[in-house]
Amino acid sequence: MSSDSSNSKEVAVRLRNVTKTYTIWDDPSARLWALAKRGLGLKQSGKSSRQFTAVQSLSLEIAKGECLGIIGRNGAGKSTLLQMIAGTLKPTSGEAEVNGRVAALLELGSGFNPDFSGRENVYLNASIMGLTKEEIDERFDSIVAYSGIEEFIDQPVRTYSSGMGVRLAFAVCAHVDADIFIIDEALAVGDARFQFKCHATLDKMREEGRTIIFVSHDTNSVKRMCNSAILLERGEVLMQGAPNDVANIYTKLITSPHGVAAIREDIANLKSAPNTQLAPAAPPFSPIQVADNLDNQLAPSPATSSLLEEERSHLQISDKEYTYGGELGQITSVTFYDAHDTPRLSHMAGSLARVRILVQASADIVAPIYAITIKDVRGQEIFGTNTYFQNQAPPDVRAGEQVQVTFDLQLNMQPGVYFISVGWVRLENGEVVVIHRRYDTIRFDVLPCDRSFGLVWCPAKISVHLTNAT
Repeated sequence: MSSDSSNSKEVAVRLRNVTKTYTIWDDPSARLWALAKRGLGLKQSGKSSRQFTAVQSLSLEIAKGECLGIIGRNGAGKSTLLQMIAGTLKPTSGEAEVNGRVAALLELGSGFNPDFSGRENVYLNASIMGLTKEEIDERFDSIVAYSGIEEFIDQPVRTYSSGMGVRLAFAVCAHVDADIFIIDEALAVGDARFQFKCHATLDKMREEGRTIIFVSHDTNSVKRMCNSAILLERGEVLMQGAPNDVANIYTKLITSPHGVAAIREDIANLKSAPNTQLAPAAPPFSPIQVADNLDNQLAPSPATSSLLEEERSHLQISDKEYTYGGELGQITSVTFYDAHDTPRLSHMAGSLARVRILVQASADIVAPIYAITIKDVRGQEIFGTNTYFQNQAPPDVRAGEQVQVTFDLQLNMQPGVYFISVGWVRLENGEVVVIHRRYDTIRFDVLPCDRSFGLVWCPAKISVHLTNAT
């Protein structure tokens, strides 16, 4: 995957013909007897065991700064491959070269001693990842705050839920300044807010040029985060390339009764396609192209760009609401209603909803702008708008005055968990001046109303008519 395989300085991970084979015993006593014979120097006999190869002659290069997604069915060898890269497993044969400090979040609770407290496990895990005691001391408070389990940090880890364990493990990994971050399905555990924060942290790591190896059955996450991907099957790389291509082949693999035979031709066609290049890494938030429509749309302008840039300036998602500004005025209340003006946090897909905010000015606010953004648990912007983009000019607000602002929305999105952020700003010489911003202030659920799938809910009517052949 590296464009220069000869230059190890540009390669984070290099695997050469790596194989991992396990011995499978018919019963525990046979294994014990075999170990005893080996210790006594006796000849092994009988057929009480067999060999299982989890990874077979695998060669792979991962460039520094690359975000690699690994996709594959259960039992494909993904976890074994990650453990060999992390150094917790040694290959049976072949060579694994890793350049840089590795932080790995593998199976749940990996590396945690259940009888140790959370505090003791932070020190244990961080030291294993290469931090000194002094470095851990400096970062301990930040690690615990990130995990959000401050009140349980001195309790034994065996008393933690799986979500709490992942929170603490991820927090440690996020604070060890690793060059290579390995994560295996751990984001599927834990509440929506913490998943939100984890994705934002991974976005930041990617922007900093760190190498990320990401295993997930969620192909949307792989396509969003990664700039390359591999499809693993029975310990072998069937395909590597753009995440969208790999995800499409994987989908066919898991849905076809013919298994690998069903995708061989597709893989061959993709390999032979001209000018096939790996897709660039998607930015954490894709820029919006504002249409040039003089009737009711805004043409791109410095003010528009400033508003969009400021809207996306907050990347570190908090477990709790994140707010800043407030000196010139405050958003004192944010409430979510249904179409009947009843406060609620669960809505059917496609239903009408209303977000109402109250603002209180501490100073005179000229030409205020009121904004709303909806994001999913991966931090993707589902929708965002403001009064400026809607060609509205709300009245100035005088010091001491209170204003009510209402956003009426139709929730044409698929079932899931979402977050609402609201903002109050103004423009001064084309620059954004923040009055008050409240990020992730409301978490709400969208419930299914049918069996459609995808990212958005588009009401569809299907008509089928029988026509007679001529």
